[in-house]
Amino acid sequence: MTVTSTRENRPAAPLTQSREIILAVTTLGRGHFIEESDCFGTTFSTAAEWLKVHDGEHATRLIRFDLDALHGEDISETIADAWLDDFDRTPDDQHLLPAFVRTSQAWERWCADFEATPGGHRQTLSFCQTGHGTLNQRQQFGA
Repeated sequence: MTVTSTRENRPAAPLTQSREIILAVTTLGRGHFIEESDCFGTTFSTAAEWLKVHDGEHATRLIRFDLDALHGEDISETIADAWLDDFDRTPDDQHLLPAFVRTSQAWERWCADFEATPGGHRQTLSFCQTGHGTLNQRQQFGA
């Protein structure tokens, strides 16, 4: 299967090439620690494919690092979008999320698809539809 870009009718680039690694930036206490994933030499086509092998549970940021060019790119949003595609809970369950998902714009868009009701949250829009912002005071706690 060939993944194509929705904006352009050409094959989309894979998430990682064989010369790239994923660095997981973790914040513990006052320090930042960087952990290298064990995917060197492996090509992952999509973020979902990478998530099948790695969970990034304690990571606050995920960086794709090219070992040939010595260049890094933050791909936390891409991985967070893929992680949320399989998340079938409500915004109340944010304690179950990895740190990089909780702090992402993808999480804010995902939460915007819910509306607070007295009996809890209910989905108002499909998961793939783009929303804006986060839940406001009225949405979180009622009128």
